[in-house]
This record gives sequence, C-alpha cells and structure tokens, in this order.
Amino acid sequence: MNVWRSMLVALGLYTKLPVPQVQWTRRNMAYALAFFPLAGLLVSFCLLFWCCTLLPVLVTGGIHLDGFCDVADALASWQEPERRLEILHDSHAGAFAVISLACYLLAYFAVWTEIRLNTAACLWAALVFPLCRTLSGLGIANLRCAKSSGLVATFSGNAERDKVTAALLGWLLLLAGLLFGVSHLAAPLGLLLAAGCFWLFRRVSYRDFGGINGDLAGWFLQLLELAWLILLLALQKLQIM
Repeated sequence: MNVWRSMLVALGLYTKLPVPQVQWTRRNMAYALAFFPLAGLLVSFCLLFWCCTLLPVLVTGGIHLDGFCDVADALASWQEPERRLEILHDSHAGAFAVISLACYLLAYFAVWTEIRLNTAACLWAALVFPLCRTLSGLGIANLRCAKSSGLVATFSGNAERDKVTAALLGWLLLLAGLLFGVSHLAAPLGLLLAAGCFWLFRRVSYRDFGGINGDLAGWFLQLLELAWLILLLALQKLQIM
C-alpha cells in the first residue's frame, strides 16, 4: 500500500525509530511529506514524559541540527548563492557551525530552565514539533528548490503535490485548533510567530541560496522550535499562560 510505505519513508528518514526499510521509489514517496508532522508528534509524545533539551535530537537523530549548522556556516561566509550552496554540501563543520550550535543548545537549555512546567506549558511546547514539520512540508511541496538534485528536490519531485498539500493543510488546521484549546489568547501569537519564521525561511532561502533545500528546512525547524520556547517563556512572564 503506497500510503503505508510513504509513512515508513518519512519515519525512517526523520526519526531514529527502527521502522522497516522501503525503497525510495516515486510510488513509495508520493505521500511521504504528509507524514512529516507525524515524526513531530513522536517528539511531542516523548516530551510530555520527559522535558529535555536533547530529547528532540535523540528522537530525530540530529538531522535538522545538521542543517542548522551547515546554514550557519554558509550565511557567515557572506559569499554568493552558488558558493553558499557549496558550503552546505561540505561535510566538514566550520567554526561558525560549532559556535552557532553551542549558542543554540545553551539558549535552548536556558529557556527550558526558566519555564514553569505545567500542563498548558507542556502541551504548548509539544505542539511546535508537528507544527514546524507541517510548515516545512508545505514549503518543500510548494517552494522553489535551490537545485534539481538533493533530498528536498527528490521529495518535492516525487510528491503528489495537491494531495500532500491538502493533507498538510489539514494538519495545520488541526494543530491550530489544539493551540486555541490550550490558550485562546496565546494561539494567535503562536501562529503569527510560526508564519513569521516561515516567511524568514522563504526569504533567506530565495535571497541567499536561490531556493530551498534540506539544510535550510532543518534550519527553519530549529529556528521555530527555539523561538516557540522563547514565546512560551514570555507568555508566562506576562501571565498569559
């Protein structure tokens, strides 16, 4: 069944779960992007039992942090888009990648230590993982790719674009409803933040790289995850949540 195989492709790539391996054929990858938010839900489920800075890395294998580091190196180079794309494909980590990763994890940990852990806060924090993957999937399915080859181009080219987009919009509506269920005051701010990060993802990708790719999608995910926690902390300080 194509839908089942598409789910296995998504979970096999975006999590460290020991799922059965399937071939990356066009039929098997047709709906894989629609299951990208499911990988985020698995992180959310684990987070509800154990709030830990490294938990998302353990569940995903660090695939998105790898992209974050590559983009940090490329942006710090101040080179032309073609040269920046070459830096993204370089397997060596530069100084700015290491510095950015250290600052990111330190900020992530620091924010977590300030957040008051209650039911609303845990649910709010958990929902960002499927949300950012939903937006990332929409971007991969609909935005211009930087190159005709690579992971994102493969997923985009093999996707049933209209059906995948419809499924991801369904995910987005579901998650928006859950956010309003957690806090009808905070939900609009959260969705506005997510939209702002997605706009920045598109702008940086198009302006500095000529389009999106897997590293930039990972950079976007990490950016939104951290910004989401900072917003949660601010909402608590303002006694909105």
